[in-house]
Amino acid sequence: MSSIPKPLKCMIKNLDNGQQVEAYFNPKEVSIDKKVSWNKHKSTKANNPMLEFTDGEPKNFSCELLFDGYETKTNVHAKYVKVLDEFTKIIPAKKRPPMCIFLWGKFPGFMGVLESLSAKYTMFLHDGTPVRATVTIKMTEAEKLAGKKEDAKKETKDGDFEDFSAEGKQATADEARRPDKFDQNHRGVLEKSGSENGQLAPGTVVKRP
Repeated sequence: MSSIPKPLKCMIKNLDNGQQVEAYFNPKEVSIDKKVSWNKHKSTKANNPMLEFTDGEPKNFSCELLFDGYETKTNVHAKYVKVLDEFTKIIPAKKRPPMCIFLWGKFPGFMGVLESLSAKYTMFLHDGTPVRATVTIKMTEAEKLAGKKEDAKKETKDGDFEDFSAEGKQATADEARRPDKFDQNHRGVLEKSGSENGQLAPGTVVKRP
């Protein structure tokens, strides 16, 4: 069985409704940042204090995308930016914005939520139609999502959160992800999901046997 093909052009996909935006040009650079929280231990009084780990933090992702529709007179706001903007809006039934994934060839996939979206329009037709835009996106890593705080009491158990690495969802960017996360029949999961190397590649749609 062959692995699921990865796009040569990068794309950002809404995992809640399947919408996706493919970049007109691939980004020149991509940034991924990881912060680890450490605090000075309260009992330490030395010049070189003991540090106490407090909590893990999600990774942060950012990249800049250029959309150019001048030659084809394409409205880049309507075709690209407006769709990306929908990825930041709350889904009424779920009381939260959608889960998204960034995919680009062999680059490690990044799954999470859009933290911010900034669009700069740099070229227009005579009637004001925007035909060139630079869009900066920032994402925060996540595997599970919950709704607003007022629903927290309903979502205290781990199983109550939406798990986007479960069956039928895109696998996360942890390339060594264990197939037993999805089913005890590890080999069956791998075969059904099209894996030939014992791992689930980023963006793989996981299927149970």
